[in-house]
Amino acid sequence: MPIPGIIFVMVCLLVGFTMAGGRIMAMVHPAEYITIVGASFGAMLISAPKKIIKMIFAALLGVFKGHKLGKAVYLDALVVMFKLFALAKKQGVLALEAHVADPHKSDIISKYPMFAHHHHAVEFLTDALRLVIDGVAQPEELEPLLDVTLDTHRAEAHMPVNILTKVGDALPGIGIVGAVLGIIITMGAIDGPASEVGHKVAAALVGTFLGVFLSYCLINPIVTSLEQAHVEEEKFLDVIKTGVLTFVSGATPSTAVEYARRGLFSFDRPTLDETTKACKESR
Repeated sequence: MPIPGIIFVMVCLLVGFTMAGGRIMAMVHPAEYITIVGASFGAMLISAPKKIIKMIFAALLGVFKGHKLGKAVYLDALVVMFKLFALAKKQGVLALEAHVADPHKSDIISKYPMFAHHHHAVEFLTDALRLVIDGVAQPEELEPLLDVTLDTHRAEAHMPVNILTKVGDALPGIGIVGAVLGIIITMGAIDGPASEVGHKVAAALVGTFLGVFLSYCLINPIVTSLEQAHVEEEKFLDVIKTGVLTFVSGATPSTAVEYARRGLFSFDRPTLDETTKACKESR
């Protein structure tokens, strides 16, 4: 819950500051905010090419929208796999061709929009089944091919995480840079009134605070949230891989789906009764 968490952090910080006798307006120094935030964004632009920057903004948007995975999505995926496997068992794998060629027009996949809207999962499932339909890969060759896909997806998903991690780690140092610039300004006005000097010192310290705050209370927690989302998505794809490999190895649709179900994390795993009931109703 990124947004409630950010609000909670801000409220606690401001309430604690004011309870200690601080004034909120003492924290308002636009020049420091522009310096720290601008330098951080510039460092990110230096670190990453345009395509990775786009991935970073897409990843951040996904964090604030919230994780879309959960028991309902996994249950839909299990039912979709069961129906596809059952169709292949009854009519042969060629019967799956229309479903994997255009998943959005498939009367099986499109019936379960929570799964159908998960682009990576649908693509992973249909690509795996297409290899079987086309005879490109035998069952024993399919697992290495799927592992390569998973490894590539994992590496790609971690690109924005790596950049954001480095920016978060650099923010305290950037905050010190802002503070040093503030001290330089302060020293230039050292012969002025004490109130003016104090104001400039406070502005410089806001730069240090901002760098540490953005790093440890905002960027690093967001990176952790992104990493958790990637772990869940990798598990989702791995579950699909387990189901497909089990089925093409000769297992029944029910057995393949059960193998897949057991690969889910316990807090998101549908029960055996829920899965069995959903598969029976799908018939």
